[in-house]
Amino acid sequence: MDGLIEEKAVDLPGELQKSEAISARLSEKNKYLYRENKRLKNILDKITFEKNNLKKDINDLAVKKQQIEKKIKLMYGKIKRVHSLENENKQLRNELIKHKGRLRDFNALKAEMNQLSSKYEETKKHMDRTGEVILTERQEWIGKLKGLIRDISVDYQEIEKKFKLAGRVRHKVGKHARVGLFVDVQNMFYSAKNLYNGRLDYEKFLEITVIGRVLIQATAYIVQTPEINQTKFISLLKSMGYVVRTMDLKTGTGGFAKGNWDVGMAIDIIGMIDKIDVLVIASGDGDFVPIVKLFQKSGIRVEIVSFAYNTAIDLKEIADKFHPITEGLLIKDPSNKDSSMKNSSNGLNKN
Repeated sequence: MDGLIEEKAVDLPGELQKSEAISARLSEKNKYLYRENKRLKNILDKITFEKNNLKKDINDLAVKKQQIEKKIKLMYGKIKRVHSLENENKQLRNELIKHKGRLRDFNALKAEMNQLSSKYEETKKHMDRTGEVILTERQEWIGKLKGLIRDISVDYQEIEKKFKLAGRVRHKVGKHARVGLFVDVQNMFYSAKNLYNGRLDYEKFLEITVIGRVLIQATAYIVQTPEINQTKFISLLKSMGYVVRTMDLKTGTGGFAKGNWDVGMAIDIIGMIDKIDVLVIASGDGDFVPIVKLFQKSGIRVEIVSFAYNTAIDLKEIADKFHPITEGLLIKDPSNKDSSMKNSSNGLNKN
């Protein structure tokens, strides 16, 4: 027992020394770890600082990204607007080219209008001079016509007696009525052209004016001009049953043009006074009023067929019947599809 105690006592100093050595090493290691921990902490602080800086940079970049995206959107909008403006600019250039063309046309029309205005003034002066000559000639022809009317007064009285019934003159109407039709072609031509830009359908016109009655004679009076060949037209009228009478347009001294069938028509009409029951005059000339009165006194019904706008008021009023010509009796010019008046069923207004 004592031997064991002594042996352990002998080992205590060595153990103490070892313990001190271990303690010294642990102390050194602890110091090293402290220093290392401090170093690592500094590194961690730096990393944390850099991390925070990176977060800040990321946030800044996010803001810049949003700003760049907005700028890109604005840029796309501007590009789209540029394309739109380019298209508008292209359209405006095309419109400008069209307007330039129209301006050239307008200037050409203006120049043509000026020329026409000059020609109009010249023509007006010429027409004034011509009118004076025609007026003088018309007065002469009217005097001759009045003389002719006086010369047939005896025949008129005999004819009037034939048509008296119960002390009154009566008209013969119905399917047995004899009709004489006299057409002033020049009057019809210019009226149809100026009012409707068309021409009279003479075949349909003859059929409508005579319908249900007996045609004795249909006479068409034409003034021929050197620059227009009317041979085919005259042949066509003859084939329809018209008797055609022509007169050449005469040029007098000073270039005055003369050609009027009024007196010739009047003489022919008077020559038919004992052959017809109904007189149909296709003209709007008021000079036929005396003829109308003469035939009415003879018991002959007088009908006027003409264009309402180009017919003398006194001629409309004195006629037993006035038939205004409408588009139903016209052959339209295909270049003009519009018209200011409505069609009737057969071309003669029955109102």
